[in-house]
Amino acid sequence: MAVVQELLARAKLVVVGMPILVLCAYLGGWPLLIMVAAITLIALGEYYSGVLRLTICPAVLVGYLTALALLAVTAFTPPEQRDLAVVMVLAAGAICTMLGQFGASTYERGVLNSATTVFGIVYIGLLMSFFLRLAQFDLPGVLGTNSGAFASNTGALLLVIVPVWTLDTFAFVVGSAWGRHQLSPRLSPNKTLEGATAGFLGCAALTILLGWWLKLPVTYSLPLGVLIGVIAQLGDAAESTIKRAIGIDDFGNIFGPHGGMLDRFDGVLFVMPAAWLYLTLLLGS
Repeated sequence: MAVVQELLARAKLVVVGMPILVLCAYLGGWPLLIMVAAITLIALGEYYSGVLRLTICPAVLVGYLTALALLAVTAFTPPEQRDLAVVMVLAAGAICTMLGQFGASTYERGVLNSATTVFGIVYIGLLMSFFLRLAQFDLPGVLGTNSGAFASNTGALLLVIVPVWTLDTFAFVVGSAWGRHQLSPRLSPNKTLEGATAGFLGCAALTILLGWWLKLPVTYSLPLGVLIGVIAQLGDAAESTIKRAIGIDDFGNIFGPHGGMLDRFDGVLFVMPAAWLYLTLLLGS
Protein backbone atom coordinates (compact mmCIF):
# COMPACT_ATOMS: atom_id res chain seq x y z
CA MET A 1 0.00 0.00 0.00
CA ALA A 2 2.82 2.41 0.82
CA VAL A 3 4.34 1.80 -2.62
CA VAL A 4 1.01 2.55 -4.32
CA GLN A 5 0.59 5.77 -2.33
CA GLU A 6 4.11 6.83 -3.24
CA LEU A 7 3.46 6.14 -6.93
CA LEU A 8 0.25 8.15 -6.82
CA ALA A 9 2.11 11.06 -5.24
CA ARG A 10 4.81 10.86 -7.92
CA ALA A 11 2.12 10.74 -10.62
CA LYS A 12 0.58 13.94 -9.26
CA LEU A 13 3.92 15.70 -9.56
CA VAL A 14 4.31 14.56 -13.15
CA VAL A 15 0.74 15.45 -14.11
CA VAL A 16 1.14 18.97 -12.72
CA GLY A 17 4.80 19.65 -13.38
CA MET A 18 5.49 18.08 -16.76
CA PRO A 19 2.88 20.07 -18.76
CA ILE A 20 4.25 23.32 -17.32
CA LEU A 21 7.81 22.33 -18.20
CA VAL A 22 6.85 21.24 -21.73
CA LEU A 23 4.75 24.34 -22.38
CA CYS A 24 7.50 26.71 -21.23
CA ALA A 25 10.09 24.82 -23.28
CA TYR A 26 7.86 24.99 -26.35
CA LEU A 27 7.24 28.73 -25.94
CA GLY A 28 10.89 29.48 -25.16
CA GLY A 29 12.00 33.05 -24.46
CA TRP A 30 10.74 34.70 -21.31
CA PRO A 31 8.32 31.94 -20.21
CA LEU A 32 11.15 29.41 -20.24
CA LEU A 33 13.59 31.77 -18.55
CA ILE A 34 11.10 32.65 -15.79
CA MET A 35 10.38 28.98 -15.09
CA VAL A 36 14.08 28.04 -14.97
CA ALA A 37 14.84 31.10 -12.81
CA ALA A 38 12.11 30.10 -10.35
CA ILE A 39 13.43 26.55 -10.08
CA THR A 40 16.98 27.86 -9.66
CA LEU A 41 16.16 30.40 -6.96
CA ILE A 42 14.07 27.94 -4.96
CA ALA A 43 16.77 25.25 -5.13
CA LEU A 44 19.53 27.74 -4.30
CA GLY A 45 17.51 29.06 -1.39
CA GLU A 46 17.08 25.52 -0.06
CA TYR A 47 20.81 24.94 -0.29
CA TYR A 48 21.74 28.21 1.43
CA SER A 49 19.16 27.59 4.16
CA GLY A 50 20.63 24.15 4.69
CA VAL A 51 24.24 25.28 5.14
CA LEU A 52 23.13 27.82 7.75
CA ARG A 53 22.77 24.81 10.05
CA LEU A 54 26.56 24.51 9.92
CA THR A 55 26.94 28.14 11.13
CA ILE A 56 28.12 29.10 7.65
CA CYS A 57 26.80 32.43 6.37
CA PRO A 58 26.78 32.49 2.55
CA ALA A 59 26.37 35.75 0.66
CA VAL A 60 22.83 34.86 -0.34
CA LEU A 61 22.05 37.99 -2.36
CA VAL A 62 25.27 37.66 -4.34
CA GLY A 63 24.43 34.02 -4.99
CA TYR A 64 20.93 34.81 -6.22
CA LEU A 65 22.03 37.67 -8.48
CA THR A 66 24.92 35.71 -9.96
CA ALA A 67 22.73 32.69 -10.66
CA LEU A 68 20.15 34.90 -12.40
CA ALA A 69 22.91 36.57 -14.41
CA LEU A 70 24.16 33.15 -15.54
CA LEU A 71 20.68 32.26 -16.77
CA ALA A 72 20.27 35.62 -18.49
CA VAL A 73 23.56 35.47 -20.43
CA THR A 74 22.85 31.87 -21.40
CA ALA A 75 19.43 32.83 -22.71
CA PHE A 76 20.26 36.05 -24.52
CA THR A 77 23.97 36.10 -25.42
CA PRO A 78 24.88 35.00 -28.98
CA PRO A 79 26.38 31.48 -28.96
CA GLU A 80 29.82 32.65 -30.07
CA GLN A 81 30.06 34.99 -27.07
CA ARG A 82 28.10 33.00 -24.50
CA ASP A 83 30.93 31.01 -22.92
CA LEU A 84 33.02 34.14 -22.33
CA ALA A 85 30.01 35.87 -20.79
CA VAL A 86 29.44 32.91 -18.45
CA VAL A 87 33.06 32.96 -17.32
CA MET A 88 32.90 36.70 -16.63
CA VAL A 89 29.70 36.33 -14.61
CA LEU A 90 31.27 33.56 -12.53
CA ALA A 91 34.37 35.68 -11.97
CA ALA A 92 32.26 38.66 -10.91
CA GLY A 93 30.24 36.48 -8.55
CA ALA A 94 33.38 35.08 -6.90
CA ILE A 95 34.89 38.56 -6.50
CA CYS A 96 31.69 40.00 -5.03
CA THR A 97 31.44 37.08 -2.64
CA MET A 98 34.89 37.81 -1.25
CA LEU A 99 34.28 41.56 -1.12
CA GLY A 100 31.13 40.87 0.86
CA GLN A 101 33.27 39.49 3.68
CA PHE A 102 34.70 42.98 4.35
CA GLY A 103 31.72 43.89 6.49
CA ALA A 104 31.55 40.60 8.42
CA SER A 105 31.54 40.78 12.20
CA THR A 106 34.26 38.12 12.27
CA TYR A 107 36.66 36.93 9.60
CA GLU A 108 37.25 33.47 11.02
CA ARG A 109 34.76 31.80 8.67
CA GLY A 110 35.28 34.07 5.69
CA VAL A 111 36.79 31.34 3.53
CA LEU A 112 33.93 28.94 4.32
CA ASN A 113 31.33 31.64 3.70
CA SER A 114 32.83 32.58 0.32
CA ALA A 115 33.46 29.00 -0.79
CA THR A 116 29.95 27.90 0.15
CA THR A 117 28.43 30.80 -1.74
CA VAL A 118 30.42 30.10 -4.91
CA PHE A 119 29.74 26.37 -4.69
CA GLY A 120 26.01 27.07 -4.66
CA ILE A 121 26.36 29.34 -7.69
CA VAL A 122 28.21 26.66 -9.65
CA TYR A 123 26.31 23.61 -8.42
CA ILE A 124 22.86 25.09 -8.96
CA GLY A 125 23.12 28.29 -10.99
CA LEU A 126 25.66 27.15 -13.58
CA LEU A 127 24.33 23.61 -13.96
CA MET A 128 20.73 24.86 -14.30
CA SER A 129 21.87 27.12 -17.15
CA PHE A 130 22.29 23.95 -19.21
CA PHE A 131 18.51 23.59 -19.04
CA LEU A 132 18.40 26.61 -21.34
CA ARG A 133 21.21 25.30 -23.53
CA LEU A 134 19.33 22.05 -24.09
CA ALA A 135 16.14 23.97 -24.84
CA GLN A 136 18.07 25.89 -27.49
CA PHE A 137 19.42 22.67 -29.04
CA ASP A 138 17.28 21.97 -32.11
CA LEU A 139 17.90 18.25 -32.27
CA PRO A 140 15.66 17.51 -35.30
CA GLY A 141 17.21 20.46 -37.11
CA VAL A 142 20.73 19.18 -36.45
CA LEU A 143 19.73 15.69 -37.60
CA GLY A 144 18.08 17.13 -40.72
CA THR A 145 14.68 15.61 -39.94
CA ASN A 146 11.31 17.32 -40.28
CA SER A 147 9.75 16.49 -36.92
CA GLY A 148 7.76 19.67 -36.37
CA ALA A 149 8.04 22.66 -34.05
CA PHE A 150 7.22 20.71 -30.89
CA ALA A 151 10.11 18.28 -31.33
CA SER A 152 12.46 21.08 -32.36
CA ASN A 153 11.68 23.18 -29.27
CA THR A 154 11.40 20.45 -26.66
CA GLY A 155 13.08 17.33 -28.07
CA ALA A 156 16.59 17.64 -26.62
CA LEU A 157 15.26 18.71 -23.23
CA LEU A 158 12.75 15.85 -22.97
CA LEU A 159 15.36 13.37 -24.22
CA VAL A 160 17.45 14.19 -21.16
CA ILE A 161 15.02 15.03 -18.35
CA VAL A 162 12.29 12.40 -18.81
CA PRO A 163 14.69 9.42 -18.53
CA VAL A 164 16.17 10.86 -15.32
CA TRP A 165 12.77 11.08 -13.65
CA THR A 166 11.83 7.65 -15.03
CA LEU A 167 15.01 6.22 -13.51
CA ASP A 168 13.98 7.48 -10.10
CA THR A 169 10.53 5.86 -10.35
CA PHE A 170 11.82 2.53 -11.66
CA ALA A 171 14.43 2.42 -8.92
CA PHE A 172 11.82 3.12 -6.25
CA VAL A 173 9.31 0.51 -7.46
CA VAL A 174 11.79 -2.31 -7.97
CA GLY A 175 13.80 -1.43 -4.90
CA SER A 176 10.69 -1.37 -2.71
CA ALA A 177 9.36 -4.67 -4.06
CA TRP A 178 12.48 -6.75 -4.63
CA GLY A 179 15.42 -4.81 -3.25
CA ARG A 180 17.62 -6.92 -0.97
CA HIS A 181 21.13 -5.49 -1.28
CA GLN A 182 21.84 -1.96 -0.07
CA LEU A 183 23.63 0.19 -2.63
CA SER A 184 25.33 2.46 -0.09
CA PRO A 185 24.30 1.79 3.52
CA ARG A 186 25.95 4.92 4.95
CA LEU A 187 25.02 7.36 2.19
CA SER A 188 21.57 6.19 1.04
CA PRO A 189 20.35 3.29 3.21
CA ASN A 190 16.99 3.08 1.41
CA LYS A 191 18.50 2.59 -2.05
CA THR A 192 19.22 -0.92 -3.29
CA LEU A 193 21.37 -2.47 -5.99
CA GLU A 194 18.27 -4.04 -7.54
CA GLY A 195 16.53 -0.66 -7.68
CA ALA A 196 19.56 1.10 -9.14
CA THR A 197 19.90 -1.57 -11.84
CA ALA A 198 16.21 -1.36 -12.76
CA GLY A 199 16.40 2.41 -12.87
CA PHE A 200 19.43 2.28 -15.12
CA LEU A 201 17.80 -0.17 -17.54
CA GLY A 202 14.52 1.75 -17.61
CA CYS A 203 16.38 4.99 -18.22
CA ALA A 204 18.36 3.53 -21.12
CA ALA A 205 15.23 1.99 -22.68
CA LEU A 206 13.26 5.23 -22.48
CA THR A 207 16.17 7.21 -23.95
CA ILE A 208 16.17 4.86 -26.94
CA LEU A 209 12.38 5.24 -27.28
CA LEU A 210 12.55 9.03 -27.16
CA GLY A 211 15.48 8.91 -29.58
CA TRP A 212 13.31 6.92 -31.99
CA TRP A 213 10.65 9.66 -31.75
CA LEU A 214 13.31 12.24 -32.61
CA LYS A 215 14.82 10.00 -35.32
CA LEU A 216 18.07 9.76 -33.40
CA PRO A 217 19.93 6.57 -34.42
CA VAL A 218 20.09 3.93 -31.70
CA THR A 219 23.87 3.98 -31.98
CA TYR A 220 23.63 7.54 -30.60
CA SER A 221 20.71 7.15 -28.19
CA LEU A 222 21.95 3.99 -26.46
CA PRO A 223 25.27 5.51 -25.28
CA LEU A 224 23.32 8.59 -24.21
CA GLY A 225 20.95 6.41 -22.18
CA VAL A 226 23.90 4.70 -20.51
CA LEU A 227 25.46 8.10 -19.78
CA ILE A 228 22.24 9.42 -18.26
CA GLY A 229 21.64 6.24 -16.28
CA VAL A 230 25.04 6.45 -14.61
CA ILE A 231 25.41 10.19 -14.09
CA ALA A 232 21.86 10.72 -12.77
CA GLN A 233 22.55 8.28 -9.96
CA LEU A 234 25.89 9.95 -9.25
CA GLY A 235 24.06 13.27 -9.01
CA ASP A 236 21.61 11.82 -6.53
CA ALA A 237 24.46 10.37 -4.46
CA ALA A 238 26.37 13.65 -4.55
CA GLU A 239 23.37 15.54 -3.19
CA SER A 240 23.04 12.91 -0.47
CA THR A 241 26.61 13.62 0.66
CA ILE A 242 25.70 17.28 1.14
CA LYS A 243 22.55 16.38 3.09
CA ARG A 244 24.49 14.00 5.33
CA ALA A 245 27.10 16.68 6.00
CA ILE A 246 24.35 19.13 6.97
CA GLY A 247 22.37 16.53 8.90
CA ILE A 248 19.05 16.68 7.02
CA ASP A 249 16.90 14.18 5.14
CA ASP A 250 15.59 16.62 2.52
CA PHE A 251 16.44 20.15 1.46
CA GLY A 252 12.83 21.29 1.64
CA ASN A 253 9.19 20.25 1.71
CA ILE A 254 7.77 22.09 -1.29
CA PHE A 255 6.80 18.66 -2.69
CA GLY A 256 5.71 17.25 0.65
CA PRO A 257 7.16 13.77 1.23
CA HIS A 258 9.20 14.12 -1.97
CA GLY A 259 11.32 16.86 -0.43
CA GLY A 260 12.35 20.14 -1.97
CA MET A 261 13.17 21.46 -5.41
CA LEU A 262 16.81 20.47 -5.10
CA ASP A 263 15.79 16.95 -4.13
CA ARG A 264 13.80 16.63 -7.36
CA PHE A 265 16.50 18.06 -9.62
CA ASP A 266 19.65 16.52 -8.11
CA GLY A 267 20.11 13.95 -10.87
CA VAL A 268 19.02 16.39 -13.58
CA LEU A 269 21.67 18.91 -12.50
CA PHE A 270 24.48 16.44 -13.16
CA VAL A 271 22.99 15.01 -16.34
CA MET A 272 22.21 18.22 -18.24
CA PRO A 273 25.78 19.45 -18.84
CA ALA A 274 27.01 15.91 -19.60
CA ALA A 275 24.19 15.26 -22.09
CA TRP A 276 24.60 18.69 -23.69
CA LEU A 277 28.33 18.04 -24.16
CA TYR A 278 27.62 14.60 -25.61
CA LEU A 279 25.08 15.93 -28.11
CA THR A 280 27.26 18.90 -29.03
CA LEU A 281 30.39 16.84 -29.64
CA LEU A 282 28.47 14.12 -31.47
CA LEU A 283 26.13 16.23 -33.58
CA GLY A 284 27.15 19.87 -33.24
CA SER A 285 24.57 22.65 -32.89
